[in-house]
Amino acid sequence: MPPKAKTIDAYLAALDDRQRRPLEKLRKTIKTIAPDAEECISYGLAAFRQNGMLVALGATPNHLAFYVMDGSTLKDFESELKGYDTSKGTIRFQPEKPLPASLVRKLVKKRLAENAALKGKGKKLATKSSRPRTKAPSKSVNADVDAVVAKLKRLASNKVRDGMLRYGIPNDNAFGIAVGTLHKLAKDIGKNHELAAELWKTGWFEARMLATFIDEPDRVTPAQMDRWCRDFDSWAICDTVCFHLFDRSPHAYAKVEQWAKSNREFVKRGAFALLACLSLHDKKTDDEEFLRYLPLIEKAAPDDRNFVKKGVSWALRGIGRRQTLREAAIYLAERLAAAPEPAARWIGKDAVRDLTRKR
Repeated sequence: MPPKAKTIDAYLAALDDRQRRPLEKLRKTIKTIAPDAEECISYGLAAFRQNGMLVALGATPNHLAFYVMDGSTLKDFESELKGYDTSKGTIRFQPEKPLPASLVRKLVKKRLAENAALKGKGKKLATKSSRPRTKAPSKSVNADVDAVVAKLKRLASNKVRDGMLRYGIPNDNAFGIAVGTLHKLAKDIGKNHELAAELWKTGWFEARMLATFIDEPDRVTPAQMDRWCRDFDSWAICDTVCFHLFDRSPHAYAKVEQWAKSNREFVKRGAFALLACLSLHDKKTDDEEFLRYLPLIEKAAPDDRNFVKKGVSWALRGIGRRQTLREAAIYLAERLAAAPEPAARWIGKDAVRDLTRKR
């Protein structure tokens, strides 16, 4: 992958004949279906934009790749993709077995339609009748909450509570309990989704930390994720929830994209903290799937709020630590390091320094 190219012509010129020729044909087919698409280099890939990112193509030492830049597009083409190495948004192929032009045309048409629909899609507001009803907690759960909170009060330490301020963690609603102690208590309690929900409602910092440790990721709902995210009031609770719970939820990736659009500092922090945690913990998702989150990082980079910019940097560095994405992440980091906005420059320099350091 020639990451320093500034145009698709330059990108292709840097390849040998074996790789260049099938990609040139692929480019020509894309242009016949999307003649108005803008050609560009995006995160080290030869890409096409129309109503947002459309498709991209690229070359690695081991294969060529066609990126549809969406996680659901390929589901309708499984039979036609037999024999190709695919993941959610990527088709990998060898130069000797290029993608059929007929298939590429279908895929580009579908992406054009998806982008057009997304552009015109209005936000749907939930009506009162459409909101899910929450079941009232049982008396036994309430009793358990009271017992847990009473134990937390007994474990309280003024020294730990005062020390929280040194790390920028508000202690107004905190008892002052070491995280290691909370982990031990969570192990004694065991997994309990209902208890976690009620502990969170108490508002106590340690009760919410404990709720994170005992909740069951498979039972976490999108509505719960939104409620908890709106309650984030420090980097500590935000990062802990994302690191220990939300990144194991099947709804995690959707929430990254949703929360990244928020104007609230800790909600936006939650988006990029969650993305950083996914890049670290998700071993099942192919590296190339994370390429579609680099535009979110670039868009958020000028935000100069402290907790947002640190979250964005964490996400970019996390993606760059995935082996095959290092060059693409450095490519973006170097662009940000030269950006006019101070926050973007700080993020870029921070990521370049981290990703180019010998380990």
